[in-house]
Amino acid sequence: MLTESNHGTETPLLPSRKAFSESDPLADTGKFGNAYWRWTILYALLIFLIATFPFWMSFIIPDSIIVINCIALLIFALIWGSIAFNAVRNLHRLETAPLPSINALSASLNRQFSHIVIVPCYLDPIEVLFDCLGSLLMQPNASSLIVVVAFEAKTPDLLLKEKTIYEAFHQYFTHLIISIHTVDRQNEIAGGCSNKNYALRQAYQYIQKNELKYSFNKHSITITTCDTDSLFHPNYFRVLEMVYNQKNPILYEKPANVVWQSPLFYNWDLDERPFFNRVTCLMRSMMMLGGLISFNLNPMSVFSYPLELGLQVGFINPRYGVDDIIAKVRWMCLTNEQVPIELLPIPSISGPTIGQTIVQEYDEWARQIRRWIIGSSESFHYFVIHFQGKPFFYGLQWFLGFFTYYAVLLCCAGIYSLLATLPYPWVMNYDITLTSSSSSLSFSVMTYLGLVYLLFQYVIFGIAFYIDYKAKQLLTVKENHLYWWKNLLHWLSAPIVLLIYSLIAFCSIVSFIWKGKKMARHDMAAKAGLEKSKGVTMVVTDIPVDEERKQVVVTENNDIGGFYNDEQTVNGEKRRSTSTSKDLRNSKLLPSSGAPTVNQERKDGDGNQLLCYLPDKFYFGEYCYHVPKIGGGGV
Repeated sequence: MLTESNHGTETPLLPSRKAFSESDPLADTGKFGNAYWRWTILYALLIFLIATFPFWMSFIIPDSIIVINCIALLIFALIWGSIAFNAVRNLHRLETAPLPSINALSASLNRQFSHIVIVPCYLDPIEVLFDCLGSLLMQPNASSLIVVVAFEAKTPDLLLKEKTIYEAFHQYFTHLIISIHTVDRQNEIAGGCSNKNYALRQAYQYIQKNELKYSFNKHSITITTCDTDSLFHPNYFRVLEMVYNQKNPILYEKPANVVWQSPLFYNWDLDERPFFNRVTCLMRSMMMLGGLISFNLNPMSVFSYPLELGLQVGFINPRYGVDDIIAKVRWMCLTNEQVPIELLPIPSISGPTIGQTIVQEYDEWARQIRRWIIGSSESFHYFVIHFQGKPFFYGLQWFLGFFTYYAVLLCCAGIYSLLATLPYPWVMNYDITLTSSSSSLSFSVMTYLGLVYLLFQYVIFGIAFYIDYKAKQLLTVKENHLYWWKNLLHWLSAPIVLLIYSLIAFCSIVSFIWKGKKMARHDMAAKAGLEKSKGVTMVVTDIPVDEERKQVVVTENNDIGGFYNDEQTVNGEKRRSTSTSKDLRNSKLLPSSGAPTVNQERKDGDGNQLLCYLPDKFYFGEYCYHVPKIGGGGV
């Protein structure tokens, strides 16, 4: 058993002996810089100048601004087109499993794996956390997982949540850690970076203390981070091991510094979300497939990498707010290597932003937009002050690609396109005239090009909807509240949604100038709407839990059960998150391995009631996992 202090300090290591690594994690010796005078000011200035370029430049060169605007729209179109093309290509890769090489096959027969999985939780409903952990239970190699549930010390109902998670899952995961992080205000800011960094260091200490045997040639350890509302595909870690062996076929060598990104699809109640939320989610999925992965920009939400990379860079910088956007640039600067982002050919489900009213939906949607664009600004600042010139050409290529994607495409393109097509009286317009025997029609070049650009955008948006259609087939997700006319209206609204998206991002990055570093914290998105799933049974209780508790609990139990068939249905009622099957009569049950049975209880071993208890089944799409019953007591 591993325990940690109540204030986030680390317990001493066991007698000096390195269990598996040549070095401990890189020490965090950084400090906070100036909260206001940062390179983020230059980032904001460039965005302001680019977004408003058609307006202010029209006063300087009124005779030729139209030509420049036409070229700019053409560049935007080429970028959108390349993203759509790459997205369709990567979607096809998800549908076709690659064959391993002979060397990779040999490595798979001789290499053993352990997988550290960091699951953060702060404001998220406990039912959503159960869904995420349930998707980990589905893994056929779940005994190889080192699951770290990472709470913050200020998490509401912390004691009760700890006890609920422990009682539900401690017999099912071979290695379960519950970490409690208290923010060190001198060296950290509250958010995902500091919480996950602390959780990773606790996992590392646990591996050392428990003597998990490791050597480069026999045992490999990976790190996977996610969000609380992430659902892992049942074959996630099986595919991860396959690509790891493919990338590192020679057993005796240090693994390559590479990151594997699982494509994210947001089909968790997505058919019930407002149009602006759903359109954004569909575009995000396409842009991850065709942009973030294809252009090697940064990982997002659910991604994996070798432990050696985490040790080399000191895991995560706790003075930043968004851990995934900052990850790529930080790895590149600290290793002086490219650290490529490669496609992990297995999809994952992530929860969209969600609210219980339309106003809350909009607030959460806008908050996430602000968080991403500010995170990109922080990455810009980090690159400028930390890049050491290696690798030089790749670093410059990444920098330009990153700026083009986040600053130009996501923040400026919508505003630029609008301003470029507006008629200005002082600007010379080039007219096109169509004549016939009885009449003639004249319109400006920019009006014509604006319409062509809009039609081209609709084609790109249509590709995003097509990818969503194919993704639902891959994930076996059903959306019963989505009709053809609703799809059509959402498609037609897409340009307006992206324009509003750009306006929110533009205003956020400008306000970041005077609000400074305090605006860069990771404000957690609310997921209260997702707790309406019917899989986890709620228990209302006024009984307090014991004040004494284990803040980090580790259990070791090798008998974790497995998959088995069950022909029972529940009148077609959905029992898990709505990313899952809506009709259990059509569910595809995963293979059976048998398991003993036991009655489940809603109380822990001491008789204290819990927030919720483990359900009989977890689902991923139409795939059903029956939770095995262990022992003879309550779970």
